[in-house]
Amino acid sequence: MTPRGTHAPRAGAPLWLLGLLVAAASRAQLTAAQDRPNEADMFASPVAAQTSEPATAGAHTASDGPPAPNRGVSVPATAVFANDTATADPITIGGQLYIRAQCAALEGQQAEDFALSVPSLLDVYLDARPNDRVRGFVLGRLSYDPMLSDSASPVPSVGTSATDNGTAGSAQLSSLFGTRTNAPRALLDQFWLRFDMWHSLFVTVGRQHVRWGTARFWTPADFLHPQRRNPLDAFDARRGSDMLKLHLPIESTAWNVNAYTIFGGHNDTATVYSVSGALRAELVAGSNELGVGVLLRRGVKPRFAADLSMAVGPIDVYAEGALVDAGELDRVSYTPDAVLPDPVSATGSMSEQVFDRIRQAVDTFYPVYRYHGYIPQVVGGLSYTQSYGDNDVFTLGLEYFYNGMGYADPNVYPGLLFPRSVALRNPASFFYLGEHYAGAFIAFPGPGALDLHTFSLTTLGNISDRSFITRFDYSVQVLTHLRIEMYVAGAYGNRTGEFTFGIETPSIDGVRLGRQPATFSGGIAVRIGI
Repeated sequence: MTPRGTHAPRAGAPLWLLGLLVAAASRAQLTAAQDRPNEADMFASPVAAQTSEPATAGAHTASDGPPAPNRGVSVPATAVFANDTATADPITIGGQLYIRAQCAALEGQQAEDFALSVPSLLDVYLDARPNDRVRGFVLGRLSYDPMLSDSASPVPSVGTSATDNGTAGSAQLSSLFGTRTNAPRALLDQFWLRFDMWHSLFVTVGRQHVRWGTARFWTPADFLHPQRRNPLDAFDARRGSDMLKLHLPIESTAWNVNAYTIFGGHNDTATVYSVSGALRAELVAGSNELGVGVLLRRGVKPRFAADLSMAVGPIDVYAEGALVDAGELDRVSYTPDAVLPDPVSATGSMSEQVFDRIRQAVDTFYPVYRYHGYIPQVVGGLSYTQSYGDNDVFTLGLEYFYNGMGYADPNVYPGLLFPRSVALRNPASFFYLGEHYAGAFIAFPGPGALDLHTFSLTTLGNISDRSFITRFDYSVQVLTHLRIEMYVAGAYGNRTGEFTFGIETPSIDGVRLGRQPATFSGGIAVRIGI
Protein backbone atom coordinates (compact mmCIF):
# COMPACT_ATOMS: atom_id res chain seq x y z
CA MET A 1 0.00 0.00 0.00
CA THR A 2 1.21 3.51 -0.70
CA PRO A 3 1.91 5.24 2.64
CA ARG A 4 -0.35 8.07 3.61
CA GLY A 5 1.02 11.38 2.52
CA THR A 6 2.46 9.96 -0.70
CA HIS A 7 0.75 9.45 -4.03
CA ALA A 8 0.17 6.46 -6.24
CA PRO A 9 0.63 6.92 -10.01
CA ARG A 10 -2.04 9.14 -11.49
CA ALA A 11 -4.81 7.54 -13.53
CA GLY A 12 -4.24 8.67 -17.10
CA ALA A 13 -7.78 9.63 -18.06
CA PRO A 14 -6.65 12.05 -20.83
CA LEU A 15 -4.81 9.17 -22.56
CA TRP A 16 -7.99 7.07 -22.57
CA LEU A 17 -9.96 9.93 -24.08
CA LEU A 18 -7.36 10.53 -26.80
CA GLY A 19 -6.95 6.84 -27.59
CA LEU A 20 -10.65 6.11 -27.85
CA LEU A 21 -11.35 9.23 -29.91
CA VAL A 22 -8.58 8.37 -32.36
CA ALA A 23 -9.83 4.78 -32.62
CA ALA A 24 -13.39 5.92 -33.14
CA ALA A 25 -12.49 8.52 -35.77
CA SER A 26 -10.63 5.92 -37.82
CA ARG A 27 -13.75 3.80 -38.18
CA ALA A 28 -16.19 4.48 -41.01
CA GLN A 29 -19.31 3.08 -39.35
CA LEU A 30 -20.08 0.57 -36.61
CA THR A 31 -23.22 -1.34 -35.74
CA ALA A 32 -24.23 -2.91 -32.48
CA ALA A 33 -21.89 -5.40 -30.82
CA GLN A 34 -23.06 -8.90 -30.02
CA ASP A 35 -25.96 -8.74 -27.59
CA ARG A 36 -25.83 -10.30 -24.15
CA PRO A 37 -28.50 -11.01 -21.56
CA ASN A 38 -29.29 -8.32 -19.00
CA GLU A 39 -28.78 -9.07 -15.33
CA ALA A 40 -31.68 -11.05 -13.82
CA ASP A 41 -32.45 -10.22 -10.25
CA MET A 42 -32.71 -13.20 -7.94
CA PHE A 43 -36.25 -12.97 -6.72
CA ALA A 44 -37.93 -10.19 -8.66
CA SER A 45 -37.29 -8.09 -11.73
CA PRO A 46 -37.02 -4.29 -11.47
CA VAL A 47 -38.19 -1.85 -14.09
CA ALA A 48 -37.01 -3.07 -17.49
CA ALA A 49 -33.61 -1.78 -18.60
CA GLN A 50 -32.99 -0.93 -22.23
CA THR A 51 -30.57 1.31 -24.07
CA SER A 52 -29.78 2.50 -27.55
CA GLU A 53 -26.11 1.87 -26.88
CA PRO A 54 -24.76 -1.48 -28.14
CA ALA A 55 -24.86 -4.06 -25.35
CA THR A 56 -21.54 -5.13 -23.87
CA ALA A 57 -20.43 -8.71 -23.54
CA GLY A 58 -20.12 -9.01 -19.80
CA ALA A 59 -20.60 -5.68 -17.99
CA HIS A 60 -23.76 -3.88 -17.07
CA THR A 61 -24.61 -0.58 -18.66
CA ALA A 62 -26.46 2.30 -17.07
CA SER A 63 -29.84 1.14 -15.83
CA ASP A 64 -32.49 2.60 -18.10
CA GLY A 65 -36.26 2.87 -18.11
CA PRO A 66 -38.69 1.60 -20.74
CA PRO A 67 -38.28 2.93 -24.29
CA ALA A 68 -40.30 5.79 -25.72
CA PRO A 69 -42.11 5.21 -29.01
CA ASN A 70 -40.10 6.16 -32.10
CA ARG A 71 -41.95 8.26 -34.66
CA GLY A 72 -39.65 10.10 -37.01
CA VAL A 73 -39.68 13.87 -37.37
CA SER A 74 -37.12 16.21 -38.87
CA VAL A 75 -34.07 17.59 -37.01
CA PRO A 76 -32.14 20.80 -37.61
CA ALA A 77 -29.84 20.42 -40.59
CA THR A 78 -27.13 22.45 -38.85
CA ALA A 79 -26.73 20.07 -35.88
CA VAL A 80 -23.30 18.47 -35.48
CA PHE A 81 -23.43 14.65 -35.97
CA ALA A 82 -27.01 15.26 -37.21
CA ASN A 83 -27.58 11.87 -38.85
CA ASP A 84 -30.35 10.94 -36.41
CA THR A 85 -34.11 10.52 -36.10
CA ALA A 86 -36.15 12.55 -33.64
CA THR A 87 -39.13 11.23 -31.71
CA ALA A 88 -42.60 12.71 -31.43
CA ASP A 89 -42.87 11.63 -27.75
CA PRO A 90 -39.38 12.34 -26.40
CA ILE A 91 -40.15 12.01 -22.67
CA THR A 92 -41.32 8.98 -20.68
CA ILE A 93 -42.16 9.11 -16.97
CA GLY A 94 -42.50 6.00 -14.81
CA GLY A 95 -41.30 4.24 -11.71
CA GLN A 96 -42.23 1.75 -9.04
CA LEU A 97 -43.84 1.76 -5.60
CA TYR A 98 -42.68 -0.96 -3.22
CA ILE A 99 -44.06 -1.64 0.28
CA ARG A 100 -43.04 -4.61 2.40
CA ALA A 101 -44.01 -5.75 5.91
CA GLN A 102 -41.63 -8.18 7.56
CA CYS A 103 -40.76 -9.61 10.95
CA ALA A 104 -37.64 -11.22 12.36
CA ALA A 105 -37.32 -13.50 15.38
CA LEU A 106 -34.44 -14.17 17.75
CA GLU A 107 -33.89 -17.31 19.75
CA GLY A 108 -36.22 -17.53 22.74
CA GLN A 109 -38.38 -14.56 21.78
CA GLN A 110 -42.13 -14.53 22.23
CA ALA A 111 -44.18 -13.72 19.14
CA GLU A 112 -45.20 -10.31 20.50
CA ASP A 113 -41.51 -9.36 20.74
CA PHE A 114 -40.57 -10.16 17.13
CA ALA A 115 -38.97 -7.21 15.33
CA LEU A 116 -41.38 -5.63 12.83
CA SER A 117 -40.42 -3.33 9.99
CA VAL A 118 -42.14 -1.90 6.93
CA PRO A 119 -39.41 -0.80 4.47
CA SER A 120 -41.07 1.25 1.73
CA LEU A 121 -39.56 2.65 -1.42
CA LEU A 122 -40.65 4.91 -4.26
CA ASP A 123 -38.70 5.20 -7.52
CA VAL A 124 -39.64 7.85 -10.09
CA TYR A 125 -37.78 8.23 -13.37
CA LEU A 126 -37.79 10.61 -16.31
CA ASP A 127 -36.45 9.21 -19.59
CA ALA A 128 -35.73 11.81 -22.29
CA ARG A 129 -34.98 10.66 -25.87
CA PRO A 130 -35.11 13.65 -28.22
CA ASN A 131 -33.68 11.44 -30.98
CA ASP A 132 -32.26 7.96 -31.42
CA ARG A 133 -28.70 9.06 -30.61
CA VAL A 134 -29.21 11.22 -27.52
CA ARG A 135 -30.72 10.16 -24.24
CA GLY A 136 -31.02 11.52 -20.70
CA PHE A 137 -32.22 9.57 -17.68
CA VAL A 138 -32.99 10.61 -14.09
CA LEU A 139 -34.18 8.32 -11.30
CA GLY A 140 -34.94 9.60 -7.80
CA ARG A 141 -35.65 7.38 -4.81
CA LEU A 142 -37.55 8.01 -1.59
CA SER A 143 -37.45 5.42 1.20
CA TYR A 144 -38.70 5.23 4.76
CA ASP A 145 -39.90 2.82 7.42
CA PRO A 146 -42.88 3.98 9.53
CA MET A 147 -42.03 1.41 12.22
CA LEU A 148 -38.79 3.15 13.15
CA SER A 149 -38.55 5.64 15.99
CA ASP A 150 -39.31 9.33 15.50
CA SER A 151 -35.90 10.22 16.95
CA ALA A 152 -32.62 8.47 17.59
CA SER A 153 -32.26 6.95 21.04
CA PRO A 154 -29.25 7.94 23.19
CA VAL A 155 -29.16 4.41 24.61
CA PRO A 156 -26.79 2.05 22.72
CA SER A 157 -28.45 -1.02 21.26
CA VAL A 158 -27.91 -3.69 18.63
CA GLY A 159 -30.40 -3.90 15.76
CA THR A 160 -31.52 -6.93 13.81
CA SER A 161 -29.30 -8.64 11.27
CA ALA A 162 -29.09 -7.13 7.79
CA THR A 163 -28.38 -10.41 6.01
CA ASP A 164 -31.91 -11.15 4.81
CA ASN A 165 -34.11 -8.07 5.02
CA GLY A 166 -32.31 -5.12 3.49
CA THR A 167 -33.29 -3.10 0.45
CA ALA A 168 -30.13 -1.11 -0.19
CA GLY A 169 -27.17 -3.46 -0.41
CA SER A 170 -24.86 -5.30 1.94
CA ALA A 171 -24.43 -3.29 5.14
CA GLN A 172 -21.39 -2.81 7.32
CA LEU A 173 -21.84 -4.34 10.75
CA SER A 174 -21.55 -0.94 12.42
CA SER A 175 -24.90 -0.01 10.84
CA LEU A 176 -26.63 -2.34 13.31
CA PHE A 177 -25.41 -0.38 16.33
CA GLY A 178 -27.60 2.58 17.21
CA THR A 179 -31.04 3.68 16.10
CA ARG A 180 -32.31 4.89 12.75
CA THR A 181 -35.32 7.18 12.53
CA ASN A 182 -38.43 7.00 10.38
CA ALA A 183 -37.64 10.26 8.61
CA PRO A 184 -37.95 9.77 4.83
CA ARG A 185 -34.61 9.47 3.04
CA ALA A 186 -34.25 10.80 -0.49
CA LEU A 187 -31.40 10.08 -2.86
CA LEU A 188 -30.52 10.42 -6.52
CA ASP A 189 -30.02 6.92 -7.90
CA GLN A 190 -29.30 7.79 -11.55
CA PHE A 191 -28.67 11.03 -13.41
CA TRP A 192 -26.95 10.55 -16.76
CA LEU A 193 -26.73 11.74 -20.36
CA ARG A 194 -25.76 9.48 -23.27
CA PHE A 195 -24.83 10.24 -26.87
CA ASP A 196 -22.61 8.81 -29.58
CA MET A 197 -19.95 10.16 -31.90
CA TRP A 198 -19.85 8.90 -35.49
CA HIS A 199 -22.07 5.96 -34.42
CA SER A 200 -18.85 4.46 -33.05
CA LEU A 201 -17.94 5.92 -29.66
CA PHE A 202 -20.70 5.91 -27.04
CA VAL A 203 -20.43 8.42 -24.21
CA THR A 204 -22.36 8.28 -20.92
CA VAL A 205 -21.75 10.93 -18.29
CA GLY A 206 -23.35 11.28 -14.85
CA ARG A 207 -24.56 8.95 -12.09
CA GLN A 208 -25.05 5.50 -13.59
CA HIS A 209 -24.92 1.77 -12.86
CA VAL A 210 -22.02 -0.27 -14.21
CA ARG A 211 -21.38 -3.74 -12.91
CA TRP A 212 -18.33 -5.85 -13.62
CA GLY A 213 -18.51 -9.61 -13.21
CA THR A 214 -20.73 -12.60 -13.86
CA ALA A 215 -21.38 -14.20 -10.45
CA ARG A 216 -24.85 -14.51 -8.93
CA PHE A 217 -24.38 -14.27 -5.14
CA TRP A 218 -20.91 -12.83 -4.47
CA THR A 219 -19.43 -10.13 -6.72
CA PRO A 220 -15.83 -9.31 -5.77
CA ALA A 221 -15.14 -7.71 -9.18
CA ASP A 222 -17.99 -5.18 -8.83
CA PHE A 223 -15.53 -2.33 -8.23
CA LEU A 224 -17.60 0.53 -9.62
CA HIS A 225 -20.43 0.34 -7.11
CA PRO A 226 -19.73 2.08 -3.78
CA GLN A 227 -21.51 -0.72 -1.86
CA ARG A 228 -21.67 -4.50 -2.10
CA ARG A 229 -24.91 -6.07 -3.21
CA ASN A 230 -26.98 -8.06 -0.73
CA PRO A 231 -27.72 -11.27 -2.68
CA LEU A 232 -30.96 -11.76 -0.72
CA ASP A 233 -32.39 -8.35 -1.57
CA ALA A 234 -35.62 -8.49 -3.53
CA PHE A 235 -33.97 -6.17 -6.07
CA ASP A 236 -30.79 -4.15 -6.35
CA ALA A 237 -31.54 -0.79 -4.70
CA ARG A 238 -27.96 0.49 -4.47
CA ARG A 239 -27.38 3.93 -5.91
CA GLY A 240 -25.28 4.51 -9.00
CA SER A 241 -21.76 5.93 -9.25
CA ASP A 242 -20.76 9.28 -10.75
CA MET A 243 -18.55 8.77 -13.77
CA LEU A 244 -17.77 9.41 -17.41
CA LYS A 245 -17.97 6.21 -19.44
CA LEU A 246 -16.57 5.79 -22.96
CA HIS A 247 -17.67 2.63 -24.74
CA LEU A 248 -16.01 1.51 -27.99
CA PRO A 249 -17.53 -1.65 -29.52
CA ILE A 250 -15.46 -3.50 -32.13
CA GLU A 251 -17.88 -5.02 -34.60
CA SER A 252 -15.54 -7.39 -36.40
CA THR A 253 -14.77 -9.35 -33.21
CA ALA A 254 -17.79 -8.45 -31.01
CA TRP A 255 -15.26 -7.11 -28.48
CA ASN A 256 -15.76 -4.04 -26.31
CA VAL A 257 -13.40 -1.52 -24.73
CA ASN A 258 -14.61 0.73 -21.91
CA ALA A 259 -12.85 3.59 -20.15
CA TYR A 260 -14.16 5.26 -17.01
CA THR A 261 -13.35 8.47 -15.19
CA ILE A 262 -14.90 8.23 -11.71
CA PHE A 263 -15.84 11.28 -9.69
CA GLY A 264 -16.10 11.14 -5.90
CA GLY A 265 -16.82 8.19 -3.68
CA HIS A 266 -13.24 7.44 -2.66
CA ASN A 267 -11.61 10.73 -1.66
CA ASP A 268 -12.58 13.55 0.66
CA THR A 269 -10.92 16.36 -1.28
CA ALA A 270 -12.61 17.55 -4.48
CA THR A 271 -9.62 18.15 -6.76
CA VAL A 272 -8.62 16.99 -10.22
CA TYR A 273 -6.04 14.72 -8.62
CA SER A 274 -8.75 12.96 -6.58
CA VAL A 275 -10.50 11.64 -9.71
CA SER A 276 -10.23 7.86 -10.18
CA GLY A 277 -10.07 5.89 -13.41
CA ALA A 278 -10.79 2.41 -14.72
CA LEU A 279 -10.34 0.39 -17.91
CA ARG A 280 -12.13 -2.76 -19.01
CA ALA A 281 -11.96 -4.98 -22.08
CA GLU A 282 -14.56 -7.61 -22.95
CA LEU A 283 -13.55 -10.35 -25.37
CA VAL A 284 -15.87 -12.82 -27.08
CA ALA A 285 -14.94 -16.13 -28.71
CA GLY A 286 -17.97 -18.16 -29.75
CA SER A 287 -20.07 -18.71 -26.63
CA ASN A 288 -17.17 -17.82 -24.33
CA GLU A 289 -16.82 -14.35 -22.83
CA LEU A 290 -13.83 -12.94 -20.96
CA GLY A 291 -13.65 -9.59 -19.18
CA VAL A 292 -10.56 -7.98 -17.65
CA GLY A 293 -10.40 -4.66 -15.85
CA VAL A 294 -8.34 -2.42 -13.59
CA LEU A 295 -9.38 0.32 -11.16
CA LEU A 296 -6.89 3.14 -10.44
CA ARG A 297 -7.34 5.40 -7.44
CA ARG A 298 -5.26 7.95 -5.61
CA GLY A 299 -3.21 6.72 -2.66
CA VAL A 300 -3.86 2.98 -3.10
CA LYS A 301 -2.56 0.25 -5.33
CA PRO A 302 -4.56 -0.68 -8.45
CA ARG A 303 -7.36 -3.23 -8.18
CA PHE A 304 -7.51 -5.94 -10.84
CA ALA A 305 -10.56 -7.94 -11.93
CA ALA A 306 -11.37 -10.71 -14.40
CA ASP A 307 -14.46 -12.74 -15.19
CA LEU A 308 -15.22 -15.61 -17.53
CA SER A 309 -18.43 -17.30 -18.69
CA MET A 310 -18.83 -20.27 -21.02
CA ALA A 311 -21.17 -23.09 -21.94
CA VAL A 312 -20.08 -26.66 -21.25
CA GLY A 313 -22.78 -28.72 -22.91
CA PRO A 314 -26.08 -27.85 -21.20
CA ILE A 315 -24.30 -26.24 -18.21
CA ASP A 316 -23.37 -22.56 -17.99
CA VAL A 317 -20.08 -22.12 -16.13
CA TYR A 318 -18.75 -18.83 -14.81
CA ALA A 319 -15.89 -17.51 -12.72
CA GLU A 320 -14.99 -14.12 -11.32
CA GLY A 321 -11.94 -12.91 -9.44
CA ALA A 322 -10.35 -9.82 -7.97
CA LEU A 323 -6.93 -8.86 -6.66
CA VAL A 324 -7.15 -6.19 -3.97
CA ASP A 325 -4.46 -4.53 -1.87
CA ALA A 326 -4.95 -5.77 1.70
CA GLY A 327 -3.73 -2.42 3.01
CA GLU A 328 -7.05 -0.84 1.97
CA LEU A 329 -8.91 -2.72 4.70
CA ASP A 330 -8.77 -2.36 8.48
CA ARG A 331 -8.96 -5.76 10.15
CA VAL A 332 -9.61 -6.62 13.80
CA SER A 333 -8.43 -9.41 16.06
CA TYR A 334 -9.89 -10.75 19.31
CA THR A 335 -7.87 -10.66 22.56
CA PRO A 336 -10.19 -11.88 25.36
CA ASP A 337 -7.40 -11.80 27.97
CA ALA A 338 -6.66 -8.10 27.45
CA VAL A 339 -6.93 -5.90 30.55
CA LEU A 340 -9.53 -3.15 30.28
CA PRO A 341 -8.00 0.12 31.51
CA ASP A 342 -9.71 2.35 34.04
CA PRO A 343 -12.37 4.71 32.68
CA VAL A 344 -11.24 8.12 31.52
CA SER A 345 -12.37 11.11 33.54
CA ALA A 346 -16.15 11.42 33.43
CA THR A 347 -17.35 14.27 31.23
CA GLY A 348 -20.56 14.88 29.32
CA SER A 349 -23.92 13.19 29.77
CA MET A 350 -24.43 9.67 31.08
CA SER A 351 -25.07 8.31 27.57
CA GLU A 352 -21.86 9.92 26.30
CA GLN A 353 -19.93 8.33 29.16
CA VAL A 354 -21.43 4.93 28.30
CA PHE A 355 -20.41 5.30 24.66
CA ASP A 356 -16.91 6.40 25.64
CA ARG A 357 -16.51 3.33 27.84
CA ILE A 358 -17.76 1.02 25.07
CA ARG A 359 -15.29 2.56 22.62
CA GLN A 360 -12.47 2.10 25.12
CA ALA A 361 -13.41 -1.56 25.64
CA VAL A 362 -13.71 -2.27 21.90
CA ASP A 363 -10.28 -0.72 21.26
CA THR A 364 -8.86 -2.96 24.01
CA PHE A 365 -10.45 -6.32 23.18
CA TYR A 366 -10.55 -5.91 19.37
CA PRO A 367 -7.31 -4.21 18.24
CA VAL A 368 -6.90 -3.11 14.62
CA TYR A 369 -4.27 -4.38 12.21
CA ARG A 370 -3.69 -4.65 8.45
CA TYR A 371 -2.36 -7.20 6.01
CA HIS A 372 0.09 -6.23 3.28
CA GLY A 373 0.26 -7.18 -0.37
CA TYR A 374 -2.40 -8.35 -2.80
CA ILE A 375 -5.09 -10.79 -1.67
CA PRO A 376 -7.38 -12.75 -4.02
CA GLN A 377 -11.16 -13.06 -3.97
CA VAL A 378 -12.47 -15.75 -6.34
CA VAL A 379 -15.96 -16.99 -7.25
CA GLY A 380 -16.83 -20.04 -9.31
CA GLY A 381 -20.27 -21.29 -10.20
CA LEU A 382 -22.52 -23.10 -12.63
CA SER A 383 -26.18 -23.15 -13.58
CA TYR A 384 -28.28 -25.73 -15.39
CA THR A 385 -31.64 -25.11 -17.03
CA GLN A 386 -33.88 -28.07 -17.81
CA SER A 387 -37.11 -28.12 -19.80
CA TYR A 388 -40.11 -30.07 -18.65
CA GLY A 389 -43.72 -30.18 -19.73
CA ASP A 390 -44.68 -28.22 -22.82
CA ASN A 391 -43.15 -24.79 -22.16
CA ASP A 392 -41.78 -24.99 -18.63
CA VAL A 393 -38.21 -24.84 -17.32
CA PHE A 394 -36.44 -24.88 -14.00
CA THR A 395 -32.95 -23.60 -13.21
CA LEU A 396 -30.51 -25.05 -10.69
CA GLY A 397 -27.33 -23.26 -9.66
CA LEU A 398 -24.29 -23.70 -7.39
CA GLU A 399 -21.64 -21.18 -6.38
CA TYR A 400 -18.47 -21.13 -4.27
CA PHE A 401 -16.63 -18.03 -3.01
CA TYR A 402 -13.12 -17.80 -1.57
CA ASN A 403 -12.68 -14.48 0.21
CA GLY A 404 -9.07 -13.79 1.08
CA MET A 405 -10.19 -10.71 3.00
CA GLY A 406 -12.49 -12.72 5.28
CA TYR A 407 -12.18 -14.10 8.80
CA ALA A 408 -11.97 -17.70 9.99
CA ASP A 409 -13.01 -16.84 13.58
CA PRO A 410 -16.50 -15.37 14.22
CA ASN A 411 -15.36 -14.10 17.63
CA VAL A 412 -14.02 -11.00 15.89
CA TYR A 413 -17.46 -9.93 14.60
CA PRO A 414 -18.33 -7.74 17.64
CA GLY A 415 -15.16 -5.75 16.93
CA LEU A 416 -16.63 -4.86 13.54
CA LEU A 417 -20.01 -4.02 15.05
CA PHE A 418 -19.49 -1.82 18.08
CA PRO A 419 -18.20 1.77 17.92
CA ARG A 420 -14.55 2.56 18.60
CA SER A 421 -12.46 5.68 19.13
CA VAL A 422 -11.42 5.78 15.45
CA ALA A 423 -13.81 4.37 12.84
CA LEU A 424 -12.56 1.41 10.83
CA ARG A 425 -11.45 2.04 7.27
CA ASN A 426 -13.33 -0.07 4.71
CA PRO A 427 -14.34 -2.81 7.17
CA ALA A 428 -15.81 -6.11 6.02
CA SER A 429 -19.57 -6.14 5.35
CA PHE A 430 -22.23 -8.81 5.55
CA PHE A 431 -21.78 -11.68 3.07
CA TYR A 432 -18.04 -10.89 3.00
CA LEU A 433 -17.11 -11.69 6.62
CA GLY A 434 -15.95 -15.30 6.17
CA GLU A 435 -13.18 -16.87 4.12
CA HIS A 436 -15.24 -19.61 2.48
CA TYR A 437 -18.84 -19.47 1.26
CA ALA A 438 -21.15 -21.70 -0.75
CA GLY A 439 -24.57 -21.09 -2.22
CA ALA A 440 -27.26 -23.02 -4.11
CA PHE A 441 -30.60 -22.14 -5.65
CA ILE A 442 -33.43 -23.64 -7.65
CA ALA A 443 -36.06 -21.54 -9.44
CA PHE A 444 -39.36 -22.42 -11.11
CA PRO A 445 -40.69 -19.48 -13.17
CA GLY A 446 -44.32 -19.99 -14.26
CA PRO A 447 -44.56 -23.75 -13.65
CA GLY A 448 -47.39 -25.66 -15.33
CA ALA A 449 -50.59 -23.63 -15.48
CA LEU A 450 -49.17 -21.06 -13.01
CA ASP A 451 -47.74 -18.79 -15.69
CA LEU A 452 -47.84 -15.68 -13.49
CA HIS A 453 -46.24 -17.35 -10.46
CA THR A 454 -42.56 -17.73 -9.59
CA PHE A 455 -41.03 -19.99 -6.93
CA SER A 456 -37.41 -20.10 -5.78
CA LEU A 457 -35.40 -21.67 -2.96
CA THR A 458 -31.96 -20.36 -1.96
CA THR A 459 -29.39 -21.50 0.61
CA LEU A 460 -26.25 -19.57 1.48
CA GLY A 461 -23.61 -20.79 3.89
CA ASN A 462 -20.58 -19.26 5.58
CA ILE A 463 -18.42 -22.36 5.63
CA SER A 464 -15.78 -20.69 7.79
CA ASP A 465 -18.08 -20.02 10.76
CA ARG A 466 -20.61 -22.78 9.93
CA SER A 467 -23.73 -20.64 9.79
CA PHE A 468 -26.41 -20.87 7.10
CA ILE A 469 -29.59 -19.27 5.85
CA THR A 470 -32.29 -20.84 3.66
CA ARG A 471 -34.93 -18.69 2.01
CA PHE A 472 -38.06 -19.51 0.02
CA ASP A 473 -39.49 -16.81 -2.27
CA TYR A 474 -42.81 -16.67 -4.07
CA SER A 475 -44.27 -13.96 -6.32
CA VAL A 476 -47.37 -13.58 -8.46
CA GLN A 477 -48.37 -10.95 -11.00
CA VAL A 478 -51.95 -9.66 -10.55
CA LEU A 479 -53.96 -6.80 -12.04
CA THR A 480 -51.39 -6.37 -14.82
CA HIS A 481 -49.07 -3.97 -12.97
CA LEU A 482 -49.29 -5.28 -9.40
CA ARG A 483 -46.87 -7.92 -8.09
CA ILE A 484 -47.30 -9.63 -4.72
CA GLU A 485 -44.15 -11.12 -3.17
CA MET A 486 -43.68 -13.29 -0.09
CA TYR A 487 -40.68 -14.87 1.56
CA VAL A 488 -39.75 -16.91 4.62
CA ALA A 489 -36.17 -17.53 5.76
CA GLY A 490 -34.54 -19.60 8.47
CA ALA A 491 -31.06 -19.10 9.94
CA TYR A 492 -29.23 -21.99 11.59
CA GLY A 493 -25.82 -23.34 12.48
CA ASN A 494 -23.22 -21.74 14.75
CA ARG A 495 -24.95 -19.40 17.22
CA THR A 496 -22.32 -16.68 16.75
CA GLY A 497 -21.94 -17.12 12.99
CA GLU A 498 -22.69 -14.52 10.35
CA PHE A 499 -26.20 -15.63 9.43
CA THR A 500 -27.38 -16.29 12.98
CA PHE A 501 -25.31 -13.43 14.38
CA GLY A 502 -25.56 -14.08 18.08
CA ILE A 503 -23.20 -11.77 19.95
CA GLU A 504 -21.25 -12.46 23.11
CA THR A 505 -18.75 -9.84 24.33
CA PRO A 506 -16.26 -9.73 27.18
CA SER A 507 -17.41 -8.07 30.41
CA ILE A 508 -17.37 -4.27 30.40
CA ASP A 509 -17.52 -3.16 34.05
CA GLY A 510 -19.65 -6.20 34.85
CA VAL A 511 -21.95 -5.72 31.85
CA ARG A 512 -21.96 -7.85 28.70
CA LEU A 513 -23.37 -6.48 25.47
CA GLY A 514 -25.03 -9.21 23.48
CA ARG A 515 -27.71 -10.42 21.14
CA GLN A 516 -29.53 -13.72 20.83
CA PRO A 517 -29.01 -15.54 17.52
CA ALA A 518 -31.54 -15.07 14.73
CA THR A 519 -33.86 -17.96 13.94
CA PHE A 520 -36.30 -16.99 11.18
CA SER A 521 -37.83 -14.06 9.31
CA GLY A 522 -40.62 -13.56 6.83
CA GLY A 523 -42.41 -10.88 4.91
CA ILE A 524 -44.96 -9.93 2.30
CA ALA A 525 -44.62 -7.11 -0.22
CA VAL A 526 -46.59 -5.39 -2.95
CA ARG A 527 -45.01 -3.68 -5.92
CA ILE A 528 -46.45 -1.51 -8.68
CA GLY A 529 -44.29 -0.83 -11.70
CA ILE A 530 -45.32 1.59 -14.46
